[in-house]
Amino acid sequence: MGWQRNLSIGNFTGAFKKSKWLLSDNAGLCRGFSAMAKPELPGFDYQPKPYKGPLADEVLQKRKKYLGPSLFYYYQKPLNIVEGKMQYLYDESGRRYLDAFAGIVTVSCGHCHPDILDAITEQNNLLQHATTIYLHHAIADFAEALASKMPGNLKVVFFVNSGTEANELAMLMARLYSGNLGMIALRNAYHGGSSNTIGLTALNTWKYPIPQGEIHHVLNPNPYRGVFGSDARCYAEDVQDHIDHGTSGKVAGFIAETIQGVGGAVELAPGYLKLVYDMVHKAGGVCIADEVQTGFGRTGSHYWGFETQGVIPDIVTMAKVRGTNLNVSYTYS
Repeated sequence: MGWQRNLSIGNFTGAFKKSKWLLSDNAGLCRGFSAMAKPELPGFDYQPKPYKGPLADEVLQKRKKYLGPSLFYYYQKPLNIVEGKMQYLYDESGRRYLDAFAGIVTVSCGHCHPDILDAITEQNNLLQHATTIYLHHAIADFAEALASKMPGNLKVVFFVNSGTEANELAMLMARLYSGNLGMIALRNAYHGGSSNTIGLTALNTWKYPIPQGEIHHVLNPNPYRGVFGSDARCYAEDVQDHIDHGTSGKVAGFIAETIQGVGGAVELAPGYLKLVYDMVHKAGGVCIADEVQTGFGRTGSHYWGFETQGVIPDIVTMAKVRGTNLNVSYTYS
């Protein structure tokens, strides 16, 4: 593995050799070994099916020829993943990998969970697609179940196909409801890659030189590396400054991830959202919590990330994990 190669060179190994304490997969720390023991995955009672499809080199060449260059990949020799089972993935040779990435925090119940497969198969055998012009209990039942997990008056669900679409809809709703145009977002934020949400995003690696509309990016309230440390009030004053001097005094809304994901798993300064939400409401705007990468218990301590800040947003957007590999996203209001 890559980490083994990295740990086996340079000062790190030298330091271990000097202390004569080395890692072992069996005993944690073992003394006196001259080389690091190779880590082993725990046993798993599953045998992947023999793979007879195209190999990695062929797949990569076809991908380069027929798919857009915006689809990047990791590693000089990308993995050709051909099968998944629960927390593991398998490549073309049958080698097993622990999937800690989960399809960018999407695969919440593991790969090919039997209960999920049974539910999908049962529904596909009955009805695969219809229009909302007709009635079907599933969409209403699903909306009711989702609404039951939301606090306050967040009880109306809009179903869309991606996190980007959820944020696009949230911004449209904020502008139509408030009658204002200006949106406020955080620096270091990621909210999508459509022509509108790319304006909300504040990472140059995910932006293009196109018009971005009336969007103001305020200081990121990073409690560790931010200019004001964990002082939420100072960061909030920057929001008020933008409202006072960068707008007409009225805004459409404010959007923030409750923990920034693409920007590096950055938490917000404690109490920040409560201060900012009050300022935005006074300016006629609505407050949007982007829970695409934090909702459904992924913070560990709370079901929703915004609960860590003690607030209830006007609109909540979410995606990924609830669909468990299926394209389902939501905007709550």
